[in-house]
Amino acid sequence: MSNNDDNGIKKTDNGIELQTSVIDTVLPLFPLAGPGGAAIAVGIKAVMLTKEILGFLGYLRDDTSIADAIRVLQDRINKIEVELREIHGRLNQITGDLAATENRATLERLLDYHAEVKKKSLALQNTPSQDVVGLVNIANDLGILVDTFLRNNYDIWRWTDIEVHRVVDPITGTVIRKENRLVRMKFKNLPTLPVYLMALLTWLAAREKVVQIGERGRLDDDIGRIARHLAAVSVRPGFDKYRDGEFGIPQSITENIKWRIRAFPRSSTAHPVNRVCKWSFDVQNWMSGERKRGDPFDVYMGSDNVLCTINPDSLGMPNLEIETETEAGVDVLIEMAEALQHVAKRGTLKKPSPLNGTFPTTPTYPPNYLYVITLNGDLQWYRNLESSRPGGSTLWYGPLKVGNGWDRFTSVFSGGGPAIYGVELNGDLMWYGHDGYYDGSPRWRGPRKVGWGWNNFKSIFSGGEFVVYGIQPNGDLIWYRHHAALSGGDFNTWSGQIKVGSGWADFTKVFSGGKGYIYAIREDGVLVRYRHRGYLTGADTWESYSGGVQYRVIGPGWNEFLEVIAGQDGVLYAFTRDGRILWYRYTVPDLPIGFPARPRLEGPVEIKRQFPAFRKVFVLMEPPAQMGGGVH
Repeated sequence: MSNNDDNGIKKTDNGIELQTSVIDTVLPLFPLAGPGGAAIAVGIKAVMLTKEILGFLGYLRDDTSIADAIRVLQDRINKIEVELREIHGRLNQITGDLAATENRATLERLLDYHAEVKKKSLALQNTPSQDVVGLVNIANDLGILVDTFLRNNYDIWRWTDIEVHRVVDPITGTVIRKENRLVRMKFKNLPTLPVYLMALLTWLAAREKVVQIGERGRLDDDIGRIARHLAAVSVRPGFDKYRDGEFGIPQSITENIKWRIRAFPRSSTAHPVNRVCKWSFDVQNWMSGERKRGDPFDVYMGSDNVLCTINPDSLGMPNLEIETETEAGVDVLIEMAEALQHVAKRGTLKKPSPLNGTFPTTPTYPPNYLYVITLNGDLQWYRNLESSRPGGSTLWYGPLKVGNGWDRFTSVFSGGGPAIYGVELNGDLMWYGHDGYYDGSPRWRGPRKVGWGWNNFKSIFSGGEFVVYGIQPNGDLIWYRHHAALSGGDFNTWSGQIKVGSGWADFTKVFSGGKGYIYAIREDGVLVRYRHRGYLTGADTWESYSGGVQYRVIGPGWNEFLEVIAGQDGVLYAFTRDGRILWYRYTVPDLPIGFPARPRLEGPVEIKRQFPAFRKVFVLMEPPAQMGGGVH
């Protein structure tokens, strides 16, 4: 619901009003620039911008000499020192002597760390390559220094806040008075993050110089240190700040920052107007207390006599939340993780030189095509290249906008090839032919009405090759096949309705990867896979496995995701609430009769991040092989 009564109040992670934070002494120094403070001109926040960090990493990766990189780094270190000392002076403005004292003590430690980084950076700049002992000592000293940022549960990242607590009369429920209370050990990205980044970059620069002169073996605890900082700046594939349990608890620096930035949907009215509820997101940064409102979208309701409600777990990560995470340094830390991963694998930041005159000998893997309906109703097209490659593929093309107004449908799915279907509120089934399905161009035919009564199903999904399944409220699985899916046809160009199963209403989600493979998520979160051998004809014939069951168990935990869809070659895409796509691949080898087949599940692997909120996502399914083969 609307939350206009406290729009100007800063909030903590407990929903308590934030009176004063150490970040209040940081932000006035570096005013925000641009609409809504989306861009930051100078100062500490500017150090966190991906472009600067990547620029420095580019020097280390590509140049034959790192002297220029070290000079750039030194300039940034000097700027941060000036800004940290200004913050030190502004701490006197904090209301509360104890809070100022505690934060000043932490800040003085941070200043000492930064001063040591500056000292080592100058020494690195002035130490010739011939002085092997000097370079090794600088690199080892910097390695010890960067480790201090990870100690004691990240204590150098934790600061004291002053929160406003309301004392309430237990009888009347009215606020008697407000009290300011100290809250210690609150994790903050500022002002520690830029100092840590500079220390980490300076260490990497010193380490790279030692590696270039062939003395890596003289670096103390090199493998362990790389692993520690890689873990500190990474995001675990299973982590989702909106999840319960182990994978919802932050462990790394990056996860701690992400966890403290949250988006909440808010409706502007209690009831729909003309059957439309208008929503937007309230994005809160619990580290600074800052709040922003944006990313409006509409939700169509059945009537005006209902409440405007929505399930936040069905929406994903709005653009405003992505922008706030970027401003807080998440993107830079993830880029740093990729750089450290490269160092862990190759021992150096340098990129390998490409080999000339060679020909690829690796196998090829088909792409998967995804359609996404955004919150504003746009239909976007993506292509995930080499999607079934072992370890997943981060090669994406898109998004390309191919349509709009798709938010009016209650269900949308691909029937195979160009055929895309949408179910209207009144139950009419509309056919569209997307002739640009291969290249993402907005070339369409239709719409054509090809059915009615489709709003009576609990859920609808495509089996590919023009096959469509509907699950009735009583759990019956109904099979259809649209023979005119390439051209649209009409009501009479279908086979079905044929009942091919029962008991399917107990699943929380059912979807298909084509070729008769049907995935189902049980209420306990376990994912299972069926194989409908009669999927092309509607015959009620199913694969049976040991014990007489008709399914294979893939594993638990699949109800934690915002959405799960299946692509070609056993690929599964799991979408997290915090804007990431995780890749899995489930395969069962084809072995001769008598040899037990051992299913294999690869993943999770993060293949895309900062994926914005959406209404629905579905995979382009394959047409029948005799009508042009599979999806290119």
